[in-house]
This record gives sequence, C-alpha cells and structure tokens, in this order.
Amino acid sequence: MSAPHPFDAKHPHALAMYCSDGRFTEAVETLLRGLGHARLDTLTIPGGPALLDLTSSGLGAVDVMREAASFLIRGHAIKHVVLLGHEGCGYYKARYTYESAESMRRRQLSDLRQAAHWVRGEHEGLTVGCYFAIPEGAHVRFEEV
Repeated sequence: MSAPHPFDAKHPHALAMYCSDGRFTEAVETLLRGLGHARLDTLTIPGGPALLDLTSSGLGAVDVMREAASFLIRGHAIKHVVLLGHEGCGYYKARYTYESAESMRRRQLSDLRQAAHWVRGEHEGLTVGCYFAIPEGAHVRFEEV
C-alpha cells in the first residue's frame, strides 16, 4: 500500500507538541493548516508539553522531552512551535487524582506557559503558540493561551 500524498524530502518548518491522545490528532492537524502550516513535525507523548517542565513531570521525562524537542528544532530547522494541551487529559488525571477539573485546567494552562517559556529561552527566533483543546460535541475548539 502506498500513501496518497507524494513524499516531500524537505522537513516541515512547524512542530506541534501535544498529548498522544488520538482523539485530537485530526483537530490538531486542521488547526496547524489553519495557521498556515500544510505540513508539520509532531512530538506526541502522554501529557505533551507538560513534560518540558518539572512542575508536572519528573526529571527523566523532562530530559527526554527537551532533548527530543531540541533535536527536531535544530535538526529540522523548525521556525514555528505549537504547544497544545487538552481538556480531560488522562496524564493529568492520573498525576493529580484529587484535583478538580477547574484546578487541573489552571495547572495545564500554567504548564503550557512554562513550556513556551523554556522553548523561547532555549531556541531563539522561533514563534511559539499555545492552545488548549476543548471537545464540543463532534468538534474540538481551540483557545489560544
């Protein structure tokens, strides 16, 4: 079986970092196309950008995530990074079992801001956007953070 799209040997200039929850994959790709990025690199792992900062992650996970992000940014000459969190994230539910949904949302938004701060500080010249995905029926709405 071959893919319906031709292979483009050039790396995309956009990187999306988000949770590996597959319910959001198509919505994230649609968002990135709407932001002008027809193609993108992705770094997806449970918790997504939360793993860029020690606030909601462990030291080992932070090291791995930062190394992977830096490899893609430098190696693929990334110019735009989009960090995304989403409502109802299983990573946060497992890590913060006693927090309310509103408290967890505040934590996720803070983690997105901290992740953006690290990306900007470590990699000059990038544009960094942060979004929070909220399921609404059969659609996903993105709030800019």
